[in-house]
Amino acid sequence: MSAVQEYLRQAADAGLVGEATGLCFVADRYDDPFTGRKQVLVEYCDPRLPASADALEALVRALHGRGPAADAVLLRVVGDRRLPPPWRPRLTYVRHRRRSRPAPAAGGGPAVRPATSADDARVHDWLVQAFRNAYPGQDVDPHHAGVADIMASPGRRSFIAEVDGVPVGHGTVLVDERDAVTGEEFAELVDTLVDDPRHRRAATAALVAAIAEATGGRALCGHVVHPYEPQGARHAEGVLRALTSGDWSVDHCFWERPW
Repeated sequence: MSAVQEYLRQAADAGLVGEATGLCFVADRYDDPFTGRKQVLVEYCDPRLPASADALEALVRALHGRGPAADAVLLRVVGDRRLPPPWRPRLTYVRHRRRSRPAPAAGGGPAVRPATSADDARVHDWLVQAFRNAYPGQDVDPHHAGVADIMASPGRRSFIAEVDGVPVGHGTVLVDERDAVTGEEFAELVDTLVDDPRHRRAATAALVAAIAEATGGRALCGHVVHPYEPQGARHAEGVLRALTSGDWSVDHCFWERPW
């Protein structure tokens, strides 16, 4: 039995499997940990479902009966397929192709080193700032569980970018993640953030290269959050275009639709 088949078997046992125009999906309630938005999460669907407008409408009708108190549907779509309005991208996962390496840092350029426990406070503050950037308008408390969980994870590896010995940014990866649907083990790049815009591009490239090296042959995935606010949404689309024009490709995207 494949990992996906085992996933579907367990979902069926839990009563989470449904059908839309004869196409299978797996859905459950999910509350966004940063916005508090109440959603119905479709963690899996038949790959043919997102390509059919009729199936998408049937899916929404079926889910409304399951989660009438929810505000929206969140649908995992494999690959870079775009869905029509009122669907909108909410969280895009990208996969690193591991094909290019930045040149070694020149004099005065950014260098990267593994973080130590002495860097924890700095890494924590960068993570808080990253989540505030991703969720504008939300009050992301420094003690938010999402940040605390990353900091406490035994699989966390953080790297520090420095210029002339001064820290200017970080990259943090969780090295032992597993895709709930496919069973694939992967490393998740949860954040890169570089404060100094003069060194942002070079430092980010150096951080990603160091993380790719440190995670060996394991798939390296990152993500882009698409804010609701128009300016933030446009910025996220620009970030995604820049990533996919380089060493990253879209693996899957969670698309959201309000009722």
